[in-house]
Amino acid sequence: MAAPTVIVITDGSLKLADDEAGLVSGEEFECQVTEASINAVPNLETVPATFCSPEAQAPAATGYTLAVTWLQDWTDPGGGLSGYAYTNDTELKWFELKLDKDDVTPVATGQVRLVAGSFGGAAGIPLPASAEWPCQGKPDITMAAPVVAAAGTDEDESVAVG
Repeated sequence: MAAPTVIVITDGSLKLADDEAGLVSGEEFECQVTEASINAVPNLETVPATFCSPEAQAPAATGYTLAVTWLQDWTDPGGGLSGYAYTNDTELKWFELKLDKDDVTPVATGQVRLVAGSFGGAAGIPLPASAEWPCQGKPDITMAAPVVAAAGTDEDESVAVG
């Protein structure tokens, strides 16, 4: 049996850009981000009742959000991620989320509709901000290639993600 894969984000990266090609040199936010995740949002469609069956629910395409939490950085040049989200509120942007900025995989890319974060908060503590940015369609997640056991061994095929 294979050992578990454990991922600890210590050098992640979030890039934002106007278009997919712009991700190469897009705005990179890493030191302010404290948490970022792509979350699946289940969707159900109501099937109306008929003369012979009650109302029911049928699965529809899953939706996704990019949930981001960061330290408010309004005093950075240009307002940092706080200023970027505020200035581009409601705009459709491309994103690239890496769990380790130096690794080729895993990496997630896609489009999100930005939502501004918080301004201000409690006295005497670092000020957090958070937002859930709805994804436009299903994000692409590139994973590490499967590791295939050598012929004649009892090891299963596995996918290394981290």
